[in-house]
Amino acid sequence: MTEKRNAKGQTLQEFLDSYDDSLYRHPSNTVDMIVMTVEDGQLKVLLIRRKDHPWIGDWALPGGFVNFDEDLEQAALRELQEETNIAENTYFRQLYTLGKADRDPRTRVISTAYLSMTRAENIRKTRAGDDAADARWFTIAKTLLEKDENGRRTLLQLYEEKDGIRIEYEVTDTALHNYVQTRSQRLDSSTAELAADHVKVINMAMDMVQHRAASTGILFNLLPEEMTLREIQTAYEAVIGHKTDTGNFRRDIRRMLKPTGNTRMVHGRRAATYRFDPMYTYLEENL
Repeated sequence: MTEKRNAKGQTLQEFLDSYDDSLYRHPSNTVDMIVMTVEDGQLKVLLIRRKDHPWIGDWALPGGFVNFDEDLEQAALRELQEETNIAENTYFRQLYTLGKADRDPRTRVISTAYLSMTRAENIRKTRAGDDAADARWFTIAKTLLEKDENGRRTLLQLYEEKDGIRIEYEVTDTALHNYVQTRSQRLDSSTAELAADHVKVINMAMDMVQHRAASTGILFNLLPEEMTLREIQTAYEAVIGHKTDTGNFRRDIRRMLKPTGNTRMVHGRRAATYRFDPMYTYLEENL
């Protein structure tokens, strides 16, 4: 088979041998993790407090720089373990890429954000890594303030109970010609601040999780392998931020479940347990 050549007559190897990678400045690449769980009926997100500049003392998503010889997913798992001590088997998926040219004062930094959802028992395993002064789980909620055909206003709240740390942003979504423009403003009621542009990622993660928690099955990453219907509904209500009709919820969610044949004592009564069925084919989105 004839080896392909470019307009200069070069083979691939000849092209690579003569390639000058100094022709273009190299941006740095980082990964950021939005780690969520449900504990005591509340949705929580993991934040670390930065130990050094930039944004010293502010709260940020766990993450860090990608090594030259590792994949993005490998970097995400490494940073997750280094900064939080969460095990590798936690669920995560790529959410968004942050690429604003001046988003980091150190250098040109492009960051890929990952959403991770984990079970409550992993909360006890978290710890601050070498470049973090502290690591805390914040209760998180996003509630609608007003909505019309031109857009909506929502309130994004993060609260850490132990020390009463409060971070609040008003988020405005404006409908333009064929897209939605999103802006956020930190409220004076806040006692702390999010680093960099992390409010944008957290806001996007909340939208995705609230809108798709049940219909895509990602909700079950917050739950034990065997779970009761009450546990599932409690987790779902923690994610969406309000109560839902028990009868309708259980009717629809059963389509995604397989009975285990086991039971568990819940408030003095035996309750059947279920497993998530990853092979479910349909769930009507009316939850």
